[in-house]
Amino acid sequence: MNNILRIARKEVAGFFSSPIAFIFLGSFLAVILFIFFWVETFFARNIADVRPLFEWMPLLLIFLVAAVTMRMWSEERRSGTLEFLLTTSVKGYQMVLGKFVACLGLVAVALLLTLPLPLTVSLLGPLDWGPVFGGYLAALFLASAYAAIGLFISARSANQIVSLILTAA
Repeated sequence: MNNILRIARKEVAGFFSSPIAFIFLGSFLAVILFIFFWVETFFARNIADVRPLFEWMPLLLIFLVAAVTMRMWSEERRSGTLEFLLTTSVKGYQMVLGKFVACLGLVAVALLLTLPLPLTVSLLGPLDWGPVFGGYLAALFLASAYAAIGLFISARSANQIVSLILTAA
């Protein structure tokens, strides 16, 4: 368990050490807000409802998770650190679970950043919080399935862009 958390911390720190993390998270939030308020015409409906957020979430999570997982194994192979990792005392399943936990942590951060949206909607009218929490839990489970697919594709491809395109496809 210690090795899994160590690998997850390394991946999260590597992700946030570059501005790419903030670009991905910022663009994810910008697209969610654009869709919620302008595409779904939130103010024209006169209902305190976050249903459009969860209707669009599966499609948006595909692209976010593809962007997060594209570099996980491809970067290890390109930089030559995969051979080093395989010769350490860390077992293969620990490496896979560590990268998976890191992906889920990054997606959980992205989902937490969308939490002010339902809070703001609840100020405008009564909001049923049960479906909101259920929607966030379902989004996290769906993101975990997408992360498993993305990590598999990243492990099979040597190029990050190829991994991104195949995961999103």
